[in-house]
Amino acid sequence: MNRSRHALIVLLVLAFTVLGAPSSARAGAPPPVEQSRLVPSLSPSFAPWSCRTTQSGPVCKGERHFSGAWELSDFPCGDTQIWARGESDRYQTRYYNRDYLDSRREFRTRDIDFLRTSPTGPATATISTNVRFAETFAVPGDDTTRTIVSDGVLWDIRPVAGPAVWRAVGTLVEPPDSGATFSGHVTAGSQTIRYENAPLSEVLSDDTFIAAVCAAATAGQ
Repeated sequence: MNRSRHALIVLLVLAFTVLGAPSSARAGAPPPVEQSRLVPSLSPSFAPWSCRTTQSGPVCKGERHFSGAWELSDFPCGDTQIWARGESDRYQTRYYNRDYLDSRREFRTRDIDFLRTSPTGPATATISTNVRFAETFAVPGDDTTRTIVSDGVLWDIRPVAGPAVWRAVGTLVEPPDSGATFSGHVTAGSQTIRYENAPLSEVLSDDTFIAAVCAAATAGQ
């Protein structure tokens, strides 16, 4: 075999070896995420977390599920005492930059509080939330610079039988340095009102919230 032919065969063998090798073998598998370096640290209530390394930085996923017991609440509904218990299913994804600083979080959540007017017996009303929300950081890693934007059914307050007493569907924006604003529609009884960037304090005051909860919990009594 002449030298030129032998050299060609060697080159072909090397080419097929490289092309046939797994991409991880050629480029090297990404290093594992050092969770102790993440800032802010991962919330233990969402553990166990699953983290992976990407070109832009670590990405971590976790979920939290909660079902509480009945407890006497502090809702001031006249002479009627209100018992409550909560359930929550929440899923979270955190995006960190290459310096291991958190820059964005994404959530989807379904929370529901059950209410009743006696220590025992079935629930008489519910307060529910079903939204997706995102938290973005003006300064990566600094929780105090987060802006939270939530979309979906923010509050749905209703008796177990019958329509909602008070319901808000839309977008809630909570910046770190000013009051929250709401855009969407609110249904209270038979009336629906549309809001655009309205201060949350004007949309849902403490008095309005308590009145709706008490009306829903004691409906039919």
